[in-house]
Amino acid sequence: MMQRYIVVDLETTGNSPKKGDRIIQFAGVVIENDQIVDEYSTFIHPGQEISLFIEELTGISNETVKNAPDFEDVAENIARLIEGACFVAHNVLFDLSFLQEELVRCGFEPFYGSTLDTVELAKILKPTSDGYKLHQLAKEENLDHSRPHQADSDAYATALLLLELKKKLMNLPVMTLKQLYRLSYSLQSEVSELIDACIASKLAKAEVHSPDLITYRGLAFKKSEDEGDHKDTESKFPLDDEEKIAMLQSAFPAFEARSGQLDMMNMIHHSFESGQDAIIEAGTGIGKSIGYLLPAVYFAKKHHKPVVVSTYTLQLQDQLLQNEVPKLKKILPFTFQAVLLKGRSNYLSLAKFERALREKEDNYETALTKMQILVWLTETVTGDKDEMNLTSGGQLFWNRLQSDGLTYAGLKQPWLELDFFERAKRTAAKADIIITNHSFLMTDLLTEDALIPKKGYLIIDEAHHLEQAASKQLGSRLNYISVKTVLNRLGTSDQKQLLYKLDRMLLNNGLTDGKSTHVLDQKLSDFSYEFEQLFYYISNQAEKLSRSMGPKRLSFKIDDGRWGKAILVAERLVDLLGYIITELEKRLALLLNNESPLGKKSLFHLNDIEVLLGHLQDTRDSLHEFFIKPHEENIYWLDYTNAAPQHGVTLTVQPIAGSKRLWDSYFGRQKSVVMTSATLVVKDSFKYFKEQLGLENEPMQTASIPSPFPYKELVKVLVPNDLPDINCLSVEEFSETAANHIIAAAQAAKGRMMVLFTSHEMLRATYHSIKDSGVLDEFTLFAQGISGGSRMRLLRNFQNFEKAVLFGTTSLWEGVDIPGEDLSCLIIVRLPFSPPDEPVTAAKCQLLEKQGRNPFSAYSLPEALLRFRQGFGRLIRTPEDKGVLVILDRRIITAKYGPEFQKAIPEVDWHQASITEMAEMIEEWI
Repeated sequence: MMQRYIVVDLETTGNSPKKGDRIIQFAGVVIENDQIVDEYSTFIHPGQEISLFIEELTGISNETVKNAPDFEDVAENIARLIEGACFVAHNVLFDLSFLQEELVRCGFEPFYGSTLDTVELAKILKPTSDGYKLHQLAKEENLDHSRPHQADSDAYATALLLLELKKKLMNLPVMTLKQLYRLSYSLQSEVSELIDACIASKLAKAEVHSPDLITYRGLAFKKSEDEGDHKDTESKFPLDDEEKIAMLQSAFPAFEARSGQLDMMNMIHHSFESGQDAIIEAGTGIGKSIGYLLPAVYFAKKHHKPVVVSTYTLQLQDQLLQNEVPKLKKILPFTFQAVLLKGRSNYLSLAKFERALREKEDNYETALTKMQILVWLTETVTGDKDEMNLTSGGQLFWNRLQSDGLTYAGLKQPWLELDFFERAKRTAAKADIIITNHSFLMTDLLTEDALIPKKGYLIIDEAHHLEQAASKQLGSRLNYISVKTVLNRLGTSDQKQLLYKLDRMLLNNGLTDGKSTHVLDQKLSDFSYEFEQLFYYISNQAEKLSRSMGPKRLSFKIDDGRWGKAILVAERLVDLLGYIITELEKRLALLLNNESPLGKKSLFHLNDIEVLLGHLQDTRDSLHEFFIKPHEENIYWLDYTNAAPQHGVTLTVQPIAGSKRLWDSYFGRQKSVVMTSATLVVKDSFKYFKEQLGLENEPMQTASIPSPFPYKELVKVLVPNDLPDINCLSVEEFSETAANHIIAAAQAAKGRMMVLFTSHEMLRATYHSIKDSGVLDEFTLFAQGISGGSRMRLLRNFQNFEKAVLFGTTSLWEGVDIPGEDLSCLIIVRLPFSPPDEPVTAAKCQLLEKQGRNPFSAYSLPEALLRFRQGFGRLIRTPEDKGVLVILDRRIITAKYGPEFQKAIPEVDWHQASITEMAEMIEEWI
């Protein structure tokens, strides 16, 4: 193996040495023979001021480097240190390029040796990590990293990380290492040298095969966990609450009895045993998950029938399996099996991956993803892509590898027994509890060969999203990128993609003279051009309809006069697709009906073409639905961002009342359905929730179980009395005024604050107003849609900085669980009414008007009250939390409906205050 490594980290005044940024700290850790043998660290005077941001980030101030040497004074020591070693860093291109600039500036030769990037290496060897920042990896590996963003601490942690990653590499089987080595030449650092040395080391001694791994057809992967058949045991539900409490306390001595949780258990037990449906609102802190899982397991074991639990978010789905199920297994006096079941596309197709490995692929993202999957196969027993941390390019490559279920007669299926989705189905068939998500639940209910029992027992958590999920599942989407991806995969006869391979198969079998190929090529070319023109035209129209920046959602009505050209283009596209689909079907039929047997590779190509054919058929149906024959009972809209005109357009159609159709056809046939959430009640009634699902006349048990938290002791609500009415100002004017109150609150709370908006436009205006003012320069500001990264990444970053403020929109109003002092102040900028021109809102309001009802009181107000309750729920997550809610919309005091919002949340103290008084009260309370 490489014997000497120099692990380097730099702290700098900025990101660009070309623009004059300089090094302020250098640290190097020397590793020889897998041991840290030397360390060197020095502060460096940059010859320029260190900004407040860098000082806050690194802890290195102008005072720190006041008497430090210039780089010229230490350049020789550094050049000597790195000479002849492999240069290692966490994001090696940054550190090395910075160091090269400084060395050359001081008259030294640049570094020409090998490099190793621990970010790249960690992505390969830790494919399931939440993130690849050094502090995240150090925490995962329990490494010493006491002072993040200081070079000596960072370099030492990176050295320890490298040693751990080398151990992990050495533990992989030689078979996997050889495949990694072949792919490693597409990487950016010399990972290949490290892998090659590992292979040589392992071959020098007899390899010890791990008992947890099996090998098959050139792949090494983890053995599946066979829980075996669970013996029937006594599983009588404990009707007596004292018995339940004793059972819970025996497993968890610190368990505190919560009457609401016990009530929920009893109600679900009764619903299942009597075959009734139920709706249960379960307030924060009652222990909702255990509240429904415990009676579900008892019922499943007693009656030998599985109970299906469906959630809206994958986050809750994973939480149930990883956190709550293990708790139950400690509590219950018998064994049970709970499994996770997702849609087929979530699972890796081993057959497709085997084929992909044989392809010669120099693309960086593809090679990296293949390497990640090779390592992941030695760890996973599910094959579920959500376990992996894929890049956006990796996600695109995954789309080629996901399970699709298509098979052909005569095609041997060597992977069938080990196929991850087939395994998931077999496990689910024996399970007591099947955990899934609303999306898969809806899809499965609509298929003939359903995996979920048609007449069974169902618990729907996060049930306030059921109507939205149902409508989405019964709708469809059409976007530029997905269709162009299909066309690129299909190609033309001279592009050596799937159509070329199809034609070669036909020619080789004497089934075509090749004349029709030219016509099909021309039709595909015409379709591609016309489709591009359609989306270019749509994006131009969208730009005219809305001049505001950022993402927008616009109602799409084909009969309003401005889409005449689009209709003509869509009609041509449907005709072109008709020809293309027919020709592809003919070619597939010729090959499949041919007497000569097809080879395995040919059958795989046909499989891929059939998948693409399905996408083309969906595209034809969508074009017909959007432009040629729209339905009155559906809602149509387009989502658009002017950052990428054609690429940024997505057309969506959904039924106005999809959930009613699903209930009548599928949910209503279940033996018992229990729906639960923390926010279902509006004005002390389930009427609104039932109406949205079309269940007004369905007999159901209902219960609203309040939170056990003493909110009056934990929360103060402040409403500024020196803000103008939000409806009297433009977005820019109100944002500027609101910014002053947000700044005052942030300073008083010392960060630890989340600000919730109802529109991206107002969020951007307010964020930039605060940022440009410079008043909060010592704070770290994160803004959804501006700062970059996923929702979960934003939340993690927010919690990692002490003086942080998070600006969020729709998705942060719920599902955010930040207990303790990390979130002590919540600001709601505007009461969460949906804009009246938002397509779904507009369509539902129009329908209510036709029915002679008031759209505001029947839809807009109840929706806003539920969203307000969800926002409030972000503040207090445990009985020890304490916080302040600031509402910048004075309509909560002045409007007729204001009291409805005040009554929507638990009883707390309300105060009206000036900006100065508000800041003082926040500081005093938290």
